[in-house]
Amino acid sequence: MDKRRMKGRFFAILSISAAAAALAASGASAFDFPNPLSVFGGGEKEPQKSDRPVQAAPGAAVDCPEILVDTGAATLRVPPGADNSSVRYQLSLSHLARECTVSGDQILIKVGVEGAAVLGPNGQPGSFSGALKIAARRQKDESILASKTYHVSASVPVGAARGEFRVISEPLAVPYLGAQAADDYEILVGFEGGAADKSAPAQKRRKRHARATEASPD
Repeated sequence: MDKRRMKGRFFAILSISAAAAALAASGASAFDFPNPLSVFGGGEKEPQKSDRPVQAAPGAAVDCPEILVDTGAATLRVPPGADNSSVRYQLSLSHLARECTVSGDQILIKVGVEGAAVLGPNGQPGSFSGALKIAARRQKDESILASKTYHVSASVPVGAARGEFRVISEPLAVPYLGAQAADDYEILVGFEGGAADKSAPAQKRRKRHARATEASPD
């Protein structure tokens, strides 16, 4: 490289450096240059949400988790696997509600469930029962943190075809990680021994219950 070309490049570099220095000295911020280290993972990272419970402020509100019902677990047919002409009765869910309160570093979730027993072609009036499971599950790893199974019963009187039942759960306690609990947890409701399609993956069987509401189950 000849001396004239080297001299021209040297002065070009000096001009760029001088312009940069003048821009910095003037406090101008017309350009916001990205951190070059971010390309290699050296930039700022978004903070990860901790799984450790935190102490909530007194009277803190919380976004209550949604209620999910497995396809098939919304009903319990007796006898199991019977065809339509052989059914004695069927238990079904109809209305679901939940209520969340914060207590220290915990969220207490109460769930209200209403349903009915309906007589089948082979049924007779009487009292009918089944096992209903209510659980709180962590979304991150699908771990069950709290669960309770309830014995539900409905009576169908003579001359009627259906009877109602209602359950209000004991509080299910889960750690308070923040106000957006619906992003951390979900509530599962379903009959044990229901006719769920076991060949389908769990996440495919799961569906949100259309009538789930956030209200006091009392």
